[in-house]
Amino acid sequence: MTERQSAALHWALSISLVVLTTWVRYRFVASGQLNLAPDEAQYWDWSRTLQWSYYSKGPLIAVINHIGTSFFGATELGVRAGALAGGLLMQLAVLGWVGLCLGRIRTALWTLLVLNTTMLFMAGGLLMTTDNPLLACWILAMVCLSLAVERGHPAAFILMGLFLALGITAKYTMTLFIPLALVSAVWVSRGQDMPALFWPRLLKALGIGGIAGLLPILIWNATNGWVGIKHVLHRGALAGDKAKVFFELKNFPEYLGSQLGVVTPWWFVFLFIGAWLVGRQVLSRRVEPVFPWLPRHMAVILTVFFWPVWLLFLFWSLHAKVEANWSATAYPAGILLAALAVERFVHREPRPRWRFAWPALGAAVFVLLHLQGYIPFDGEKNPVHRLRGWQELGVKVEEARQELGGGDGVFVFSDEYGVTAELSFYVPGQKRAYCLAGGRKMNQYDLWPGPDPASASAVFVVKGSKEKLPRKVSKIFESVDEPRVVQTEHGRRMGQQFTLFLCRGYKGEWPAQEGSAF
Repeated sequence: MTERQSAALHWALSISLVVLTTWVRYRFVASGQLNLAPDEAQYWDWSRTLQWSYYSKGPLIAVINHIGTSFFGATELGVRAGALAGGLLMQLAVLGWVGLCLGRIRTALWTLLVLNTTMLFMAGGLLMTTDNPLLACWILAMVCLSLAVERGHPAAFILMGLFLALGITAKYTMTLFIPLALVSAVWVSRGQDMPALFWPRLLKALGIGGIAGLLPILIWNATNGWVGIKHVLHRGALAGDKAKVFFELKNFPEYLGSQLGVVTPWWFVFLFIGAWLVGRQVLSRRVEPVFPWLPRHMAVILTVFFWPVWLLFLFWSLHAKVEANWSATAYPAGILLAALAVERFVHREPRPRWRFAWPALGAAVFVLLHLQGYIPFDGEKNPVHRLRGWQELGVKVEEARQELGGGDGVFVFSDEYGVTAELSFYVPGQKRAYCLAGGRKMNQYDLWPGPDPASASAVFVVKGSKEKLPRKVSKIFESVDEPRVVQTEHGRRMGQQFTLFLCRGYKGEWPAQEGSAF
């Protein structure tokens, strides 16, 4: 096979992979195998009240949901349309960056394969959470930085600033792009001449993009008691009682183990092999380059955008509990590093006998993930169990509402924001549910008005089987019926269990959030 024929084949395979995986994701969402996750439902509820920002995140996720549901309705497809678009955009960015700009279509194919079989990106391409637009903006901003360093075209700087601003409005972690871009540029400039006007353009792009992204968030926080900023500081153990404990080992093993799951174990190994080889190549001139075709500026960007972010959250887990997805921004560079190692392993001479075992294993995981509705594995140990049964719960709650008289005089509420959001989405009519305050952390629902004081009754919903009614509920109603346990189903699978309390005689006094629980 000639070099041209080989390139044509790899282009055909790469494009086919993008089309196939996007189609599979669409079919998965359209099939209704899994209901919305609590966070997905919450972000959809935000989109019905567009604001400059929200309690825990910036406004981009709400805007995307607003657009998606404008086209496809307030449905699971409408909510997850943004995730499908983001997943496609990430793949096209990789294909353009590696396949077109670098002229390495074979490397692009391996990168797409690793990307589509890594748990972080597989879930991110299906679920409409803030990680999806964050990663899309991060990858696109990295591409623009690479083009700015290599060619210095003004459009690259403008787009970099745009993606930076959008990424910040998706998730605050995007602010890490600013120091990483500066470090990368300084490092690259020590070994080569930079394009004309590079530094003033870079500083303008990062400065204007950073301000544009943070401004709506700061405006909203300034008018809402800075609750969002306080939430982030408390979550990261940078404020409050948790900040007093500087070193704590108990969270470290759990976090490290979670990273194996986020990347999938075999790609995790290849990732660090690639990171080591590229890092050694860019740091030592005495070592013969393993990837001689890889431009120095590209090697620098991949090294800087992986190691500092990954190590930051690793060491942070020695101070506080760090969620598995907090380090997500390390993996756009990490996936490409892993792909470099995989490509080198598969195509080296002599060819390893088991060279296609890892891609095949990744493909198997991809298939299993998208066939959740057909896997006979019920119960709470199933990782997707919490995404089952919400639709049937909505039907049962509506039946209870009708029993109480229905209409606007009967509202629905819970004491958890996730359950509240799911009720808002899945109870027929999609009237906003309410989240009872007190004895929990603050959330966005505490910043919105409570139920109409003229309401007559309500349905209170809690997860699991509960026999005892919380006292804070009994205080605001004249009477409450005996608990009704609802065991939901999801197609042929068992769903979650919930308890419904029919509450009568609302006294019209909705409790306010007690204190400042973040």
